[in-house]
Amino acid sequence: MGNPLRILLIDDNPDDRLLLNHELERQFPTVQIQEILEAKALERALEAGEFDLVVTDYQLCWGTGIQVLQAVRARYPFCPVIMFTATGNEEIAVTAMKEGLDDYILKTPNRYARIPVAIQLALERAAVRQELAWAQAEQARLLQQEQAARAEAEAANRLKDEFLATLSHELRTPLTAMLGWTQLLVSQKLDETTLTRAAEVLHRNTRSQLQLIEDLLDVSSIITGKLQLTFHPVDLGPVIESAIDTVRPTAEAKRIDLSSQLDSSVTAVAGDANRLRQVMWNLLTNAIKFTPEGGRVKVRLSLVASHTASQKQATSLAEDQEQLKNDQGQINDYSQITVTDTGQGIPKDILPYIFERFRQVDGSTTRKQGGLGLGLAIARHIVELHGGSILAESQGEGQGATFTVKLPLLGSREEEIGNGEKAIHSPLPTPHPPLSGLQILVVDDEPDTCELVSFVLEQAGAIVTTASSAQAALELLKQSPPKVLVCDIAMPDTDGYALIQQIRSELTQQDGQILAIALSAYARELDRQRAIAAGFQQHIAKPVEPEALVKAIANLLSHS
Repeated sequence: MGNPLRILLIDDNPDDRLLLNHELERQFPTVQIQEILEAKALERALEAGEFDLVVTDYQLCWGTGIQVLQAVRARYPFCPVIMFTATGNEEIAVTAMKEGLDDYILKTPNRYARIPVAIQLALERAAVRQELAWAQAEQARLLQQEQAARAEAEAANRLKDEFLATLSHELRTPLTAMLGWTQLLVSQKLDETTLTRAAEVLHRNTRSQLQLIEDLLDVSSIITGKLQLTFHPVDLGPVIESAIDTVRPTAEAKRIDLSSQLDSSVTAVAGDANRLRQVMWNLLTNAIKFTPEGGRVKVRLSLVASHTASQKQATSLAEDQEQLKNDQGQINDYSQITVTDTGQGIPKDILPYIFERFRQVDGSTTRKQGGLGLGLAIARHIVELHGGSILAESQGEGQGATFTVKLPLLGSREEEIGNGEKAIHSPLPTPHPPLSGLQILVVDDEPDTCELVSFVLEQAGAIVTTASSAQAALELLKQSPPKVLVCDIAMPDTDGYALIQQIRSELTQQDGQILAIALSAYARELDRQRAIAAGFQQHIAKPVEPEALVKAIANLLSHS
């Protein structure tokens, strides 16, 4: 059984009300009629809103039916209103219909029976109007949603286009210097000073290219959720000092005062030292880049008590970080690192988006600073993986900026921190074991790379044989097995994975003691794991510094 029909009946003639009540109750057995005899009663009824339809006379002792209609429409635009009156005329009827009246019926004895029919029609029309209004509102909502999505997509496309244009610029700029100098080196005889200058330019621009590539790979890992950290107890002091030492020459070249204030009482965090160093390098590089000559950059490390830190903890930390917390107490306090500069500052409209990928303060062709706009996004992701937070503050353009990093501390004992840090920060022993007389097989299908690696190892005293394919390498291995294999991964026909697996399975008796290093442009953590699983003892990502390659081979020998 449906809900009862609720009607407001507004008529100050008791006889008319009685007749109308009788007709309504006859046609609608469950009808609920609320009689309104004065203006205050109407106001109370309108406030309560407990009615479905209004039937009103025109001539009331306290007003008119038009006024009733306007009051109802003001609050309930879809509620049907019917005027049943003996005092109206054509002009009143037209005025009422313009105000939204649903029906106008002259009050005569034989027309009371028309009221139920008019009510039924009015209710049906009101339902249609309301449904249409809902449909229009939904259409407007969907249109607004579509417009917002389109605007967002267009903005994303603009950012993508700007990023691709920036990427092209940032890759081509160092390549121009590199290509130009290499052509000069090949085609002309240069004096020693010019040769030194050429070497410096090539080295600097090569490092620039490498940083761009590493940032792109990091962002790819972040997007796919594959950026992995290795947690140990890390003393932030040496991490910060190492990053400062790396950027100090750049600061000195711009006569920027680079200073630090490191609180020695700050204990260790559970973290990946290399990734935390990367965060500091990104923040310092940005600060120096956007600070004019003669400016200042200051780094502070301090302890922040838990009750004053507005630190948002990550929902979960890595399992190895949890393991480090065992027997060391709970995380109670935070380390706070601030990098403050007197540079160009951050506009207020850019500040909320400063950690978004590809977002730059100035993406125009007239910008003064280079870069892809990835460093801060990478830094934020790394900090959040450590259960920390990063915040940017600036009073606006020309007012400098402050970046604040908060990381949860371990409740560790001093000796435990020291031992953990020695494992992380101790430099490789020097001098390194020489490669004098060491037989090495280098396998790479890229002739230039093969020649470079051979030259580097020969300079370190090794006896080097080269192969341009896995098949050629296997032939050489059968003739004269080397002590060390340095092998590319991506090669035609047979890749490095298949080659090392074949060596380990088929040539065990003869060559089982070969030490193998994968030297590959596939540089993800997944690639490293796959190389180790295939049979390599070590994985080194291209490009590699010559000294680092020699050190890696020497260390592999010393531990074999």
